[in-house]
Parts: sequence; C-alpha cells; structure tokens
Amino acid sequence: MSLSLFDVPHSTNDGHTFSCPNCADSFVNSGDVIHHLSVSVLCGQRVVQGITPDFGEHSHFSEDEYIDDPETEQDGTYLLLNRQLKLSMHLVHEECYEDVDPLDNVEEPTLPHTEYPAAGPACDAPLVSVDPSAGPRPGTIREYHPNIPITKHGRQNHLQRMDDDEHADIRNTENLYYPFASKPEFDLACWLSGGALSQKEIDSFLHLEHTKNSPPSFNTAKDLQARIEGLPEVPQWYHQQIKVGSYKTKVPLWLYWRDGLDVVKHLFANPVFTPCMDFRPYREFEGPDRQRAYGEFMSADHAWEIQDKLPPGHSFVGVISASDKTPLTIGTGNKEMHPLLISLTNIHAGVHMKATSHAFALVAYLPIPKFLEMAARDGCIMSDPRGDLHMIHTPLVAWIADYPEQLLIACTASKRSPISLAVSAQFGDPLPHSPRIRSRTLNAIERACTISDPCDIASFYKACQSLHLNGVVEPYWMDWGDACPSRFLMPDALHQWHKFFFDHPITWSINIMGGAELDRRLSVLQPRVGVRHWANGVSTLKQLSGRDHRDLEKLLPAVIVGAVPDDVACALRAITEFIFQAQNLFLYDETLHSLTEALREFHHYKLSIITAGGRRGKNGPLNHFQIPKLELMQHIIRSTRAMGAPYQWSSDITERCHITHVKRPYRMTNHKDFHGQCCCFLDRQEKLQFFQLYTVLKSQGASLVYEMSREANAMALHYPEATWISTVLPDEQYVSAGKPIISLFTKDRSRISSDDSVAILLTIRPHHPRLSIEEVSQLFHIPDLRPVLGDLISGRSYLERNGRRFCRPNCSLSFDRLRVWLNFHMQRCSTQDSRVVSPAQTIQALPPSSLMPFGRGNTVLIAHESGELLSLAASERYAVVQVKFIFQPITEAPYLNQPSLYVEFFNFSHSLFNTFDDVRIVTPTPVTDMFLVHRRVRSNNTALGDIVPLESVRQVIQLIPKFGQQVSASMNCDNILQLGREYYVNNFADKETFHAILSYQ
Repeated sequence: MSLSLFDVPHSTNDGHTFSCPNCADSFVNSGDVIHHLSVSVLCGQRVVQGITPDFGEHSHFSEDEYIDDPETEQDGTYLLLNRQLKLSMHLVHEECYEDVDPLDNVEEPTLPHTEYPAAGPACDAPLVSVDPSAGPRPGTIREYHPNIPITKHGRQNHLQRMDDDEHADIRNTENLYYPFASKPEFDLACWLSGGALSQKEIDSFLHLEHTKNSPPSFNTAKDLQARIEGLPEVPQWYHQQIKVGSYKTKVPLWLYWRDGLDVVKHLFANPVFTPCMDFRPYREFEGPDRQRAYGEFMSADHAWEIQDKLPPGHSFVGVISASDKTPLTIGTGNKEMHPLLISLTNIHAGVHMKATSHAFALVAYLPIPKFLEMAARDGCIMSDPRGDLHMIHTPLVAWIADYPEQLLIACTASKRSPISLAVSAQFGDPLPHSPRIRSRTLNAIERACTISDPCDIASFYKACQSLHLNGVVEPYWMDWGDACPSRFLMPDALHQWHKFFFDHPITWSINIMGGAELDRRLSVLQPRVGVRHWANGVSTLKQLSGRDHRDLEKLLPAVIVGAVPDDVACALRAITEFIFQAQNLFLYDETLHSLTEALREFHHYKLSIITAGGRRGKNGPLNHFQIPKLELMQHIIRSTRAMGAPYQWSSDITERCHITHVKRPYRMTNHKDFHGQCCCFLDRQEKLQFFQLYTVLKSQGASLVYEMSREANAMALHYPEATWISTVLPDEQYVSAGKPIISLFTKDRSRISSDDSVAILLTIRPHHPRLSIEEVSQLFHIPDLRPVLGDLISGRSYLERNGRRFCRPNCSLSFDRLRVWLNFHMQRCSTQDSRVVSPAQTIQALPPSSLMPFGRGNTVLIAHESGELLSLAASERYAVVQVKFIFQPITEAPYLNQPSLYVEFFNFSHSLFNTFDDVRIVTPTPVTDMFLVHRRVRSNNTALGDIVPLESVRQVIQLIPKFGQQVSASMNCDNILQLGREYYVNNFADKETFHAILSYQ
C-alpha cells in the first residue's frame, strides 16, 4: 500500500510525537512534519515518488535527461559564475568553494535607516480544486487548463507559521509583541531600526534621562538588533568564499546568497498575495468573435505548455529573475554590487511591478546561484498564501536584464542578438531572424570544449570567440528544465524602448531640424499640472530619467512636423506607435497585427532618416541601422504570444529595488566588507515587516488568511496589503502599507459621467465663493456671460443654440451670483480594463493676468450627452473644447444649481474626411495620424463659447500647434492656443488618451 502524502505517521513511543515518513525524524505535531516536507527537497521528493493519486503519478520527465550529481545534492550550493567579474583576469571558468556559513557574526558599525513597507484554523477537509483567480474582466471569457491543481488544507502560510513558532504560546497568552514588552516598545524598535541613526546614536538615545524615565526593555543597539533577529524566521542568508582555481584575485571573492527555493516558497506563502495570484493557466477571449487576449503570463501560450507537461494535480510557480549591476558610489570609490532578484509569474503583474508590494525578493549578491533545477523537474510541496499545500514545479520563465546582461546570460559574444541568430549587420533588417535556441548554444559550447581545454583560459576564450560565444562553460540555465534564453530573456520596456527613444529618435530629430528649433517647439507648449514642461528644451541634456523619456515620446511625433521631411515624421510616428501599443495591458491578435504594421512602416521610411542626415556617429554620418534594440523589437509579437503582455517585464521595478535593496543599506554601512552588513540589514527589515503585519492582524482578532470580496478586489487589485489592512483598521493609517491610487469614484461628492467611465471632483470650498456675474465677466474677460447664462436658463442646450445668442446682453436672471473654481480633478477608468482607475488629473481654468494675458485653460474632450450631432456636416459625437472657467449658480432651482463649464469650441478640420451612408466622417491627417482642429469663431472673429455640463467631460486633451517650418517668434506657452491656426489632437499625450482616441474614432 503506497503512502499518502498527508498520512503523517505517529512515532511508536508514548510521547505522541510525529515522524517524517522518509527520514523518520521526530516532530511535536503534524504541522511540523508538513513544514519539514515542504522545506526538505529530498524528503519531499521521496514521499512524492510513493504518493497515491492525491497528487497524481510521479513526474514523467525522462530520468536520462537529468543525471544528478550526488556531491551536488549534498552540497546544495553549486554555483556558476555566468558573467565576467571585475578582477585581474577577464574570464572565470571554474570555482572552488569553502564551507558555507550563515551570517551570524558579520560586524555592523551602524544601524541601517530604511523602513520597508510590509506586505484560518486547520481542518481535515478533503482535497479540493484551486480557485484559479479573481475572475475574468467584464466582457471576456476564460477557458482554464484542464489539468486542475489540487491542494490540501495545511495552515502553512507565512503568518500562520508565526503562530506555531517557539514563542507562540507567549504571544497568544501573555504578550503579542514578544520579544518586545508592548506595542509602543515595538513601534519604537521599528523607528530606531528604520531611521538614519548609527549604533552609537541609538545608544545615546537609550541613555537619555528622558528615555530612562520610561525605559524600553532593550538597553543598547546591540540588544535591539538581537531582539529583531530573534523574530520569526525569513529565508536565511549564507556566505562563502569563492576561489577561482589557481588564479589570484585583488580581493577575496565572497558570495552572499539565500537558497532560491526557500525564497520562492516564502513569496508563494505570503498571504498578502492571496487575491492577486493565479494557480492555473487560462486563455482569455473577448467580444462576440472570441478574439484572443494576451495579458498576464498565465493567459499566454507558454504557461499552457508548462501545465501540459505536468502530472495531474500538479501546478507550477514560474520564476522571474532580474539581474543588473548597479554603482554604489558616484565619482569616487568605483564600488558596485550585482544583485539578483526573484519574483513569481503567478502574482499579477500590477502587483509585482510595484515596489511597495515586495513581490521581488533579493536572493544573492554577485554570482548567480543554481538552486531551483530540482524543484523545476520533480516538483516539491509548497504552501500557498491561504496556507494550503500544493505540489509545485519551479520552471525558469522570465529573466529581466538590459542588453549587455542578456548577452552574458545567453553566452553570446558581442555584436550579436541574445535571442536570435542576427549579427550586427542584420540589426536593421525589416523581418525577424530565427531564434537562438538552447541546443544550438549548448552544442557550440561543447564544440569549443573539444577545440580547447577550458582550463586554459586564453586558448579557450579564443576558441569561443571563433564560435561567437563569450566563454561560459556551463550556463546556469543548462539544467533548469528546458529553459531557453530566446524565450526567457524578456523585452525590457525601460531600456529597449524608452532609453532607445532618447538615444536615437530624439537624436535623429536634433540632427535634422537642429536642437534650438526642437527646444523652442517644446518650450511653447501649454504647461499642465503633473506633466513636465520643457521650458529649456532637451537638446543639451545628456541623461534623463525613465519618466522623462516617456514624456518626450508623447510629444515628438507632433512637434517635429514641418521641420523634418514628411517621410522622417512618418518613420518616427510609426516607431512611437509601436512603443505605445506594445505597452498595452492586453494585446489582441489585431494589436499584434498593428505592431507588425508599425514596424513595417518604420522600416519602409527609415532610409529617409539617413538621407536627411539624422544618423550620425562620432566620426561622421552613418548609413546603417545597426542598433541592437531595434532588432529586439522584431521579437515582441512572438514573445507576447508565449509570455503575455510585454509591459510586465520592464526593469522599472528592479531599478527601484536597487535603491531599496542595495543603495540605502550600503549608505548605512562602514563601506568596508559591506555585503554582509547589507544582508543583515535586509534580514532584520524583512522580519520587522512581517511581524508588524502579524501583530496588526492578531491585535484585531483578524484572520491570518486574506479574505477579500470580489467587490473590493475590483477596485484594489494592485494594492492588496493596503486593502487588507484597511478592512482591519478602517479608521487608522497603516504606515507600512503601500498607498493605493485615490479613487474619485468612491467619493460622495464626485460626479460620475453617464457611462460610468469618468469621475469629476470639485473642492468643497470654491476659489471664489460668491462673485457677481459682472465680476466674473470682468475677471475672465467674457463680455457675453450674462446672455449666455440667460440662454442656459431658457432650457435650450448649447447644441440647439449652435453658438447663437437668444437673450439680450441686459437680460434679467433668477440669480446674480456665482461660485467659481479655478480647477477640477478628473479620473478615468482605464479604457483597457474598466476595473483599473488611472491617476487623477487636474484641469485648470485660470483667469487672465499681467503674466498670462489670455489666462490658462486646459483643453478637454466632451461628449454630447443627447447624442445629437454638433453639425450636419460631420458625425461628431465629441467636441474638443478649452475650459475658460468653472462655476455654479447660487440659486434654489435644482436644475440650475449644478456645476457647469464655460468653454470655447474647436472644430474638427473637414479637409480630410470619408463618406459612409451619406455621412461625412472626419479622418486623421496622413503624416501624424492625428486629428486636426481649429478654433470655432463667430462672424466678428471672436472665439465661440458656451456652457456645457461638467459631467460631459470625458478626456484631457493636449493640442499641439501645426508649427510649419519654424515657430513664430511671438508664440509662448501662455498664448499658444490663441495664436495658432490649426492644432493636432495629440493622441500620444498619455497611454489612456492613445486608447481613448482610438475608441472614439
């Protein structure tokens, strides 16, 4: 009779202890045995091999394909340096390790200062199927993989384990905050350990007379650190010295690392991720034609293929790794660290991309450890965020790195593509090249080893160069299942798109039109709240942030028109369109087709950039496009089908982790042997983070399992910890949780549009609480304000009036005073996913002044609520308007006592249109693919204005003038909307505007 995984045997003595079914070690209770099985890969695997159909049959992977090294199994620390190190030699091919030691006695002169945000009863229920996720988006259908993962209640999530540690009885009966005396003392400990105080300064604080009047139970900084280190365990840090054969290094090589499998288990068991984790691959379809949608990794083809290979009842946790070298000092010291981060593809992208979610965990400094291959092949028992047990496999799914790092990982020589067979001369080709599959690389390495002995570094490196390799003998991914760099090396939006745009399209534009002209065009654009205004241009800047790169992408296609040849403008607009569409939350088959067409269009027009003098190098003009990042764009479509939407693999989050996991800890060390000090700091901070969450939940009698309603989940998908704590402490601010985007949709005073897509909020107190109509007319330079208010009272809509005035200038009104605001806040539901709200935007309506003779009114898109046409000539359901002021009549009449906008209208240009069923449809301009508008004026050439409901606003719109060859000298950022003749509706103003304009067409 085979042994069931969950049939934990009792020992035969009278102590009623429990024993491991494999190694026979004794434990106090069954929970300890289950924890032992999930931690011990060897015992877990032995049990799996004799398991009943609870978890299906043993893995069907070929035993011949994986030959275990007994010494490697025993060591558990077999590492491969798949990179060049900054040492006295250039290539590392062999490592010798001394004994591995935990970080017990690392000297720390200072206490690190960074405070990191934090992230049910056992039962004998039978095995149950996993609830796959929070469910599909509205209007979509999901088909889940037929191999249903199986789970068993185990009470083993990270917080539940705290309830079973050696001090659990004290915390449950006497003192919840043990080893601290009370909550105030624990709060003090968190503050002291998270501040910028050195150990000496902490000691001085603890010896102050004021502190002695109410002394904490710890007397010194060392005592404080010891208590924090005694909190419930997190994955442990180890260190060991690495010796590179007989070669001597300038300084000893020390590796600091955590067991990668322990880190994966720790992330998987974090209850914070309960509402935002998928356990089962699915395919998502949208619309009546069932168009395939690619979003999360679990919705893509590779996830489905992985699940296909697993035994019945098993599931997988896809490993995301990220590595990148980061400098610690600027200008002096030349110190660097090379962190390796790990996350899980099962965690929703909107969560693992936020630094406050702590979905990326640091697993090592410097070399890349090899820990997860065995679990990827055979699977091991892991606890999920609810505390339930799964049989989990850990395939390497994604690796986030920049181009140089990708070459190192792919074992490829320079001037080659890391994911395809393209060489530098082919980087500008209009079609993708074949992928560089793993077998090709491994065969090339094997051939290099037959040509030259890897121990002869110089000779072996020369042999590798002849085969286009970089000299790595044994890639770390070689035995990690079927991991292939051409698939797991992901497109990195930050470096491959945004940095590319600044390095190339911006430079091409400067070379063709001149930096001064580009700077002038950028400087005269109307400033908007929350958006960078390029008052001094961009041509002299050498380095910008990722956000600045994105801001320039939004402006360049429109501002260069007229100053560069049309073919160049078409090429740059096409590459910008590719970048915008590739960042979609969800990509469909038609989106992938659009991406292909955008690249095709760029390559069609790209020679015009060379002809116009855009491509220049240090030694003169360039006649090629040998740009590695341009070649990598060709593989986005293939990557999207296999791995999901590319936006989720951007290195933005890992760049942020460099600050929180590397630079801040380093700044609080003595800058000598700092790696160990950084590890100890991170260990203490992680323990404090989870213990703080644990004490908050326990003090309120809340469950240690995250129970989240679907209603709450819809609005808080990306901030699970903050949402969880808000249900426990609804009237308090939990300072350690990430702060979600404020939703205007939930505020009582917000005004919601008729289609529920927009929320608009005015401040309670107007900027001008009580102005007469004449005062408002003079303040905002609106001479016909009284008659337009009379027309509003008459009940005729602005559509009926069509710009005409029916009331006299001296007409009598039922009110004579107005409340006036100078701005309002607007927030949209995402056009890509209605469950997600975009950040709120501020729309200004400032009155004229000596500095701004025309005031400053932002432009918006309004919807005609009645559905009537604005004119008989075109089917315009929407209108572009400039907001001049925001007001509310002070009156008792309910139909009048509503906020409204006085706006000035723009007309869509009818010079370009198509006719369908005898109706003229306005079309975008050919070069920019943007709509063209001009001011609507009266017969006396004054701007046509009228009153529209506040709720009619749908979208913030940016208008960019059609400059022509040169910007008028009289134009500036305050009069640009008055002096221009025609304007482009910039559909690249932001990603939501881009998709909104597409949907409005």
